[in-house]
Parts: sequence; C-alpha cells; structure tokens
Amino acid sequence: MTPQPTADENHPTWATIAFAVVLAVTLFRVLVIFSSSIPLFFDEAQYWTWAQDLAFGYFSKPPVIAWAIAGTTAVCGDGEGCIRMAAPVVHGATAMVVFAIGQALYSGRSGFWAAVTYVTLPGVSLSAVIISTDVFLLFLWSLAFLAFIKAEVSNSWKWWLLLGVALGFGLLSKYAMVFFFLSFVVLAIIRKPYSQKEVGVFWRRPVFWTAAAIGLLIYAPNLWWNWSNGFPSYLHTGENINIGEDLVNPLKALEFLASQLGVFGPILFVAFIVLVLRLVMKTRSGHEISDSQRLLLAFSLPVITLIVVEAFLTRAHANWAATAYIAATVFVVGELLHVRKLNLLKGSLALHVLAAAAFYNFDLIVRALDISITPDLDPARRMRGWDHAGDWVEGLRRDHPEVTLLFDDRKVMSELLYYVQPHPFDSVMWNPKNQKNNHYEMTTRIDDSVGQNFLYIIRHDQPDYAATSFSESQLIATFRSRAYSGDVLRLNAYLLSDFQGYDR
Repeated sequence: MTPQPTADENHPTWATIAFAVVLAVTLFRVLVIFSSSIPLFFDEAQYWTWAQDLAFGYFSKPPVIAWAIAGTTAVCGDGEGCIRMAAPVVHGATAMVVFAIGQALYSGRSGFWAAVTYVTLPGVSLSAVIISTDVFLLFLWSLAFLAFIKAEVSNSWKWWLLLGVALGFGLLSKYAMVFFFLSFVVLAIIRKPYSQKEVGVFWRRPVFWTAAAIGLLIYAPNLWWNWSNGFPSYLHTGENINIGEDLVNPLKALEFLASQLGVFGPILFVAFIVLVLRLVMKTRSGHEISDSQRLLLAFSLPVITLIVVEAFLTRAHANWAATAYIAATVFVVGELLHVRKLNLLKGSLALHVLAAAAFYNFDLIVRALDISITPDLDPARRMRGWDHAGDWVEGLRRDHPEVTLLFDDRKVMSELLYYVQPHPFDSVMWNPKNQKNNHYEMTTRIDDSVGQNFLYIIRHDQPDYAATSFSESQLIATFRSRAYSGDVLRLNAYLLSDFQGYDR
C-alpha cells in the first residue's frame, strides 16, 4: 500500500514552488520561440493555413489546433512566435495538472517533483517550442485523468462534468484521446473490488456514463464534419496505422522502444520498466498493490503496449505513446520517492535540463565553438531555408502578377502559403486524378481554370504530364538555399501558359 504522506510532504508551499518553477520554465520557452530564427515546420505552416478558415475538422486532424492558432495570432499577429505561443503555455498548464494528480495520489512533495519532471521531459522540451496537436491532447488527457480521480472519490457533479468536457475536447484535439477509454477498460479489469462505501465501481455509476455522453456530444461536430466530407480524417488516421503491409517488424518495435528513451528520458524510462516489473513480481508473490498504483498503470502501460504492438506490426512514431507519460511521470516520481531514490530524479532532471539547453541554443553553440555541422545532426534541418524561398517566390510574383501559384507537394505548398507575402491563398494543387490525399487536394481544384496561366513551384524537374496540359511551359528560375555543405533546398519555377485541362 502507498504510505500516508506526512504533514511536511503535503505542505502548501510545494504547490507554490512548483508553480514558480513551471512559470519560470514557461516564460523562458516563450522567450525562446519569439527569439528563434528557425522557420515553421511544414505541419506548423499547414495548421496556420487551417486557422485562416475555421471549421469543425480538417483533412488529417480535428480542429482544436486551428482554433488555438487563430486565438494566439489574433492577439499578437502571424509571426512564428505567435503561431507557436500556445505550446509552452499549455505545457506549463499541463505540468500544474500533473502536480495536482501527484498530490492527489501521493503527496504535495510528489506533486512538485512530478510537475518539474514533466515540464522538463525531453519530449516536452521539444514539443513546447513547436505547435502540434500533442500540446492540447496532453493537457486535456491530464485534465480528464485528474477529474476522474477527483470524481471517483467525491462523486461530485462538477468533477464528472469536467471529465466529460475534457474527454470531448481531447477528441477534438487528437484522436489518440480514444486511448483514454481503453484505460477505463483496463482499470475495470485490474482493479480489485471496492465496496460502494469506499470508492465504488465507476462503470456502474450513471454519472460516469453521463460524463462519457457529454464527451461524445462535444466531439459530435467533428463526426458530422467527417460524415459530410467523406471521413477524410478517419481514413488518414487509418493510413497512418498502416496495418496490412509487413506484419512482423521486430526491429521497428525495438526502434520505438529506443525512441522512448528520448521522449521520456533514459533514466525515467528504465525506472518505469523496472518499477512495473517489481509490481508484477509482488502480485505474483501474493502482495497487494495500491489502488493508486493500479490506476497509474492502467493509464500508462496499455498505451505503451499498444504502440509497441503497432510498431511490431508495421511502424510507430516516437510521440504516439505520449499520453502514457502523464500517469507514468506521477508513477515513477511517486515510487522513487517512496524508496528514497531522490538522486535518480535529480540526475534525470539535470540530464534533461542540459539536453534542453543544448537544443534551444543549438545555433549559438555551433557558432561559438566553430563546429561544422552535418545535416543529420541538425534538429531543424527540414525547416531551414523556407523563409528565403518565400522571398524568392515573392520576386517571381512581382514579375508575373497575373499568374496563380501551382504546387504538387503539400509540404512545399504549406511552407510557401505562409512565407510568401502577401499570402497566396488562391494557390492550387496539381491533382489530375482528383485524389484527396491531403488538405490542399481536398480543398483546391483547377478543372474550371482552362486558359489560365500558372507559376508551378516544385522540388523536381517538371514532369511530362504537366507540360502536356498547357500550351507552353518554361523554366524561369531555380532556387537553391544551402544550409550545409552538400545539403540544398532546391525549388524550380515553371511558367505554365494556357491551361488546356487535365484530359489532354
């Protein structure tokens, strides 16, 4: 059983100190993103384009990220810092929810260490300076988890209501929120029976199902949007899962597990595995584990296990198990403090802070040490040069003001929609087969543009099928941005005259 905390471990100052540390880290990260010269990643640029046309859904993601970007850019403009501003702020808020979870399940001292550990996790340090759907998913997952913990104990309507709201907006942030329901099932299986007087059986309470219904009701507009548009988000998610190709990939599973050393941190991830194995051995020898331990394992281990299986069957990205590390952080911190292994937490914290400092100051360190960096060592490699490419396209548009920009790559199109001024929102995607493989193929067409001229911006040489659909095709400029020796962002610009239609 988890020992009862002492008065010192639950002293109110733990919350104050945690808030001060999290606030300091958050403000520093806000400074980092506003002082950074690194251009937007193509996904960030695409999310910004979504924010220009608010809806209940988009091709590959539900809508919360677009709503958030629309909110931050309405406050301070369309600069990269404003687009990314929600990331450090929301992660800071998540850290304080993690504090509350640690305090509720262990003590205020555990809550402090859980909050500080979470806000400095390697995965969070990266996620806090780019805008992504994980930012909002992790906050709403943690909020739903805290609400569930509080609701079970108090049976208060306000906590059940908060659970439903967090579940609904979590699903509107990223579909991985559905794993929360998987954890409910696992918890129902592994939890020992409780009398109604104590905790009660959550799935037998009408308020639990009411909370779930509220969540689904909040999510319903995205379901309706998908229904109205041919379910593009669901189909895209299914394609990402990619079951059906090579069904045995043990190396991919090992690769995913190795990546978690970077997401959660090597010390913490190893500690998590060791602590889980110790609890398994305890249960086999007849020892009882606490309800807090069962709860935390139910909301962490199934997600990691599921993604490992996914990686074994096909592939998995490093961030796909991110939601597991809300509960895993509280679990590892609480258990290490219980066995008096504070030095492991301090060592992990020091390692993560050093890694974050090196990451945030990468360019400064490289210049100061006069180091020759290869592309493989640069974490921002794929973001370099797009701002200069935008300037280049601006010049072409001034020379050819009547033409429309045409693309065949969503990455190129999203970057240049943002970096070309004024923003060329009338740009279109080359799509002769009327496919819907990305947002721009779904929302733009040129079938009714017969006779018009286009400026075709592509990474490669012009394919024959494009030239045959126009009366005339001419290569007018080539862009090369060299960030390193041997590494070049190269774009070609073709002036395509008198569109004849795809059929030709």
